[in-house]
Amino acid sequence: MNFKIDSIALAVLSGVLITSYTATSTPVYAETKAEKQEDLSSISVPIELTDDAFLDKTETSFTSYAKQGNALKVHFDAVSKDEANSKWPNIKLHPIAGTYDWLNKGGLKLKLENPGDRKVRFELKVADSIGIMGAEAHQLDLPIYLDAGETKTVDFLFNGTARGLEGYRGGSELDLKNIAEFQFYAVGPIEQQEVIIHSIDYIEGTGDFVKSQARTNTVIQTEIPSLLTVANFENSEDMAKIERHTGTKIKSISSHSGRALRVTYTTDDAYPTVKFSAGNKKGQVWDWSHHGDAALAFDAKNLGESGVQLFVRVDDDLDEKLGGQSNGSAHSRTGYVQIAPNSDGTYYFTLKDLAEGLSSGMRGEPPKKSFAATQVVFGWGEGQLNPSNIVSFQLYMMNPTTTSELEFDNFRLIPNLSTDTERYVGLVDKFGQYTQEDWPLKVYDEQELKEHGKEDLALAKSATLMPDRSKFGGWKEGPKLKGTGYFRTEKIEDKWALVDPEGYLYFVTGLDNIRLDDSYTVTGVDFADAKDIDTSIIRPSEISTGGYIENTDKRVVKSDLRHGMFTWLPDYKDKLADNYSFNPMVHAGPLKHGEVFSFYAANLQRKYGTDTQVQTHDVWRDVTLARMQDWGFTSLGNWSEPSAFYGNKKVPYTAHGWITGKHQKISTGNDYWGPLHDPFDPDFRKSVAEMAKNVADEVKNDPWCIGYFVDNELSWGNTEVDANHYSLAVSGLKMKESESSAKKAFDKVLKDKYGSIDKLNKSWGIQVKSWDEFSQGFNFTGDYTSSVKEDLSQLLFVLADQYFKVVNGEMRKVMPHHLNLGSRFSDWGITPEAAKAAAKYVDVMSYNLYAKDLESKGDWSRLEELDKPSIIGEFHFGALDSGLFHPGIVSADDQQGRADAYKHYMESIIANPYFIGAHWFQYMDSPVTGRAWDGENYNVGFVTVTDTPYKPLVEAAKEVNRSLYQRRYGNLR
Repeated sequence: MNFKIDSIALAVLSGVLITSYTATSTPVYAETKAEKQEDLSSISVPIELTDDAFLDKTETSFTSYAKQGNALKVHFDAVSKDEANSKWPNIKLHPIAGTYDWLNKGGLKLKLENPGDRKVRFELKVADSIGIMGAEAHQLDLPIYLDAGETKTVDFLFNGTARGLEGYRGGSELDLKNIAEFQFYAVGPIEQQEVIIHSIDYIEGTGDFVKSQARTNTVIQTEIPSLLTVANFENSEDMAKIERHTGTKIKSISSHSGRALRVTYTTDDAYPTVKFSAGNKKGQVWDWSHHGDAALAFDAKNLGESGVQLFVRVDDDLDEKLGGQSNGSAHSRTGYVQIAPNSDGTYYFTLKDLAEGLSSGMRGEPPKKSFAATQVVFGWGEGQLNPSNIVSFQLYMMNPTTTSELEFDNFRLIPNLSTDTERYVGLVDKFGQYTQEDWPLKVYDEQELKEHGKEDLALAKSATLMPDRSKFGGWKEGPKLKGTGYFRTEKIEDKWALVDPEGYLYFVTGLDNIRLDDSYTVTGVDFADAKDIDTSIIRPSEISTGGYIENTDKRVVKSDLRHGMFTWLPDYKDKLADNYSFNPMVHAGPLKHGEVFSFYAANLQRKYGTDTQVQTHDVWRDVTLARMQDWGFTSLGNWSEPSAFYGNKKVPYTAHGWITGKHQKISTGNDYWGPLHDPFDPDFRKSVAEMAKNVADEVKNDPWCIGYFVDNELSWGNTEVDANHYSLAVSGLKMKESESSAKKAFDKVLKDKYGSIDKLNKSWGIQVKSWDEFSQGFNFTGDYTSSVKEDLSQLLFVLADQYFKVVNGEMRKVMPHHLNLGSRFSDWGITPEAAKAAAKYVDVMSYNLYAKDLESKGDWSRLEELDKPSIIGEFHFGALDSGLFHPGIVSADDQQGRADAYKHYMESIIANPYFIGAHWFQYMDSPVTGRAWDGENYNVGFVTVTDTPYKPLVEAAKEVNRSLYQRRYGNLR
């Protein structure tokens, strides 16, 4: 069987993706069900500095603080030169409960004041549950300077180090979902100083920040299984297992479960320890090899008012002081954990590193078992111990500053909870549905599918346009305007509109991504002769030349975890094997490339009783077009499959082009989908011209094509913080003129304005010797003064203007009659400069807006200022009641909630005079096990994996579409 690199690879190989995920503002929960959706990109606890419960969790060292209205005034003690390496004044701030989930945030915005008469310097550190123990990769630091009497706002960006921004250190592995602490600290020598913290707000994240694994928070409560009891202190023999205790006091006590061990860790020893052993002679060991991948667990209670850092060390040889080889590094494995004050919990430490290949390849995970246990994080030592020769384990602290009292009990072996993969086994049935739940639309046998297929085929024969529609879906009961044979724009009585080819008013509604490509999921199989592909240099014309996996004997399971998710996959000789394909590059997941399978396409084949995918494809096309007419949609959204829907002569459609090629790029370090094109590079025009020809060849001057989108959610920046707003300009200036066309263009703009380098130096507060030096790359690290921002803004406009001018020029050459629908700005990736430039060239401004409605994110589009017809390219709502593990970017309570939310959103579009329509993302649900490209597994479809429509959502769409034209243009009769 041949595996071809087919259309599923087109978007992948262009280096960009066909959807978006936005970061959004805090959700508003209203009383109506339509407004009860939850924006998963923005769930964070506000920081209230003077809240008593918050301050109760505060820790100080050589600092003090006091409330000052709604602000917090912090006093730092002086640090002498001799104390500089031993005394670090700090105030540590903790969440009231648990940890902060800042995964979808971009950073913190702090309003700070120096009330003193001299300059102060201090640092801000954010640390996760590992970083608070000193791991640099898990803590992010930024020095802050305030002049005498200065009050200013400081932006602390979580990706500051990754972007190479001045001053940031560490944080490469910072777990934003588990932030345990942030602190202000000073490094000596310093005099006494004070800082007033007026407020700490969130900076919204940008790019694909919707990584909250929604179903991960759904757990199956389960008792922790015990494999072997090591010590429970119910008898004297367990106390005898204590080989030694130094710097500690121990006592056997009564507890709620019987007996326990109370340990008092004192400050008398640098490493107060209690050590357990199988014996202090060679040959006396614990053999734990019969219990598989096990972990050492124990119960611990912190009796104190302060959190403690506990270290756990396990040895598989005698200590070298006793004649063995264990020394804390060799034949030893050490981890550490923070135990909260007045807490009682179970902790476990693994005897080997986490196995590789456990990436599930899914955005949302299936329900997991909840064991109410905390993992002791590995710190140093052996990657794996010999479980048949465990000699000892010890629990100690390192240089404690205060006495701590803990109770330990029930030392035992348990399964390694960190590698529990049982929940992934047999995840989906032969229809691609979740096996562990039932819901109303779940299909249980093929006969159900065949019955649904009969209904679909009947609809394909009977479906008609809604009564008030023209041939192209316009409003035939409304005013008749000039028809040009193609779609065009017109403003009528202060409302923007499209006009269809016959001259009728036309409003866009429809669904994105009506294609089979994104229905594929990774099976965990790859091929021995499959190679990685450099997608940065691949063009669509090169992809179409083929590339086949000829020898299926080389089929190899590369991810047991992935492969084990499927209770059924067809044999290669099965006719349903026609629904396999090969994906040459995976953006995120356990494999870089490999075999993929479409349960959706296989279900279509079962449903219609066809023998091949080609036959199935033709029936699916006809049924889908019939549904669009029956549901009242006026168009097909972006990324509709060209071979199926271009030129269909039943429903208008939009075309799309990706700009790919070898032209120069501009990287800001904050480019989620990839660096921005350098539009000044002559090769960029060549890339655009090739893209334009490909799109034109597909459309064939078809009047049913409304227009075209080019690219999607480019990283223009945003106005959330200055570093994001001007990042493209700053990054462009860093480059050398000899290597960057954009840099050369930027330098010319500045030279034309200032003439001499001295004038630029004065305006920007910098010191550059000459324009020649400037041309070799200038790294701006100063303050964003008004003059600096004015110039950087001009550079941003010049860059965007060149991009849209070149794209528009090349597209007009080959598609002069079709509308330029823009590049689909995301609300997290739009600046005033980019929007203003686009408006000069496009016919319709396009935006992807995931939100409750148009108004819920404030003034993001400058509609009145630009005064252009506008369209929403993407929005959706999802739920968790149909067997999927993630609701998508904005969630609702259930399927009816999705329907209500759809109506509410569309009502805001119809009522807005600047908008001429909106497309929902997308036609079908993502695969339960994640789409092949990036693991997205959202409930965002109008139909399920079995191609069964969600009735509430369909009925909501029909209701909106039936009254569409009357509500929008009823006053124009």
